Amino acid sequence: MRAVIFWLCFAAALISGFFTVIGLYIAAGLLAVLIAAVTENLAEDYKVKVSYEKLFLHKGEAPAVIFSGKKRLRGTVLCENLVTGERSANVVDIKGGGRYELPAQDNCGGLLIRFMSFRRSDLLGITKRTAVCYAEESITVLPDPIGAEIYDIAEAAVGENEPDGAREARPDEPLRRVNLKLTHRFGKPYLNTYTPERTGDLWLYADYGAGDRAGILAEQICGLAQVLTEQGIDYGLAVPYGEDGFKFIENADSEAVMSEVLRFPMYKQVGDGFLEKLCGRIDDGRIIAFSRKTGFSDERLTVIDGG
Repeated sequence: MRAVIFWLCFAAALISGFFTVIGLYIAAGLLAVLIAAVTENLAEDYKVKVSYEKLFLHKGEAPAVIFSGKKRLRGTVLCENLVTGERSANVVDIKGGGRYELPAQDNCGGLLIRFMSFRRSDLLGITKRTAVCYAEESITVLPDPIGAEIYDIAEAAVGENEPDGAREARPDEPLRRVNLKLTHRFGKPYLNTYTPERTGDLWLYADYGAGDRAGILAEQICGLAQVLTEQGIDYGLAVPYGEDGFKFIENADSEAVMSEVLRFPMYKQVGDGFLEKLCGRIDDGRIIAFSRKTGFSDERLTVIDGG
């Protein structure tokens, strides 16, 4: 529309130039404006740095993307959740130094955000150029707080002996294993702590398919890793790697598990064959596999399918 208006004004000025010199002056002024706008648009380096208001979000929050520069941007932002495989394309129109809010996130996971087909035009809308947008960091949507079912999984995985101490309960923590004596004495809940049974190595395996259920399994494996780390239980992490291989982290902790599980795709390799192959690679120890339901069974294997 701006280009149409400009050319109409320029044509009108040229036509009036046949009758008065003022029209020629107006046409010359418009031509100078055109040359300046086109030169500025073609000469400027259109590399736009992108930043985020928050790098770590909770489920239900919306990622906010901020574009540097003073020019207007029109184009598409692509967003992919690396846990669920969910993808969205968002057509945006961003003014200089603008802020754009992506849709609220329903699942945990690392967000791969890409910027495609951005265009910038000069002041008059005559010339257009592609703008290169890039972000140096990425966004992680954190899992929900640990639920009671995670403690049940931990108990089933490692067992427990008699309580060897107690600690103050954390906010929103399920009040199981309450130490009544300390709770009554201090007027706030205390929970018994246990020394886990050590019966060989423990491995967590993440390979859970795509979709909403993948988000459930990702939360469960991150929660279990947090419980195991807090209780001082040694464990390793195995994830699919390559066409038919695995990546093993022998001395894992909750931070390493969250980084691997939330920020790298796990939905490309699933099925009985991979679990059977994994059991063949691990000579001793137990395996808790967060995977789609499988018919393969092994006495060392516990499958959590999120169903």
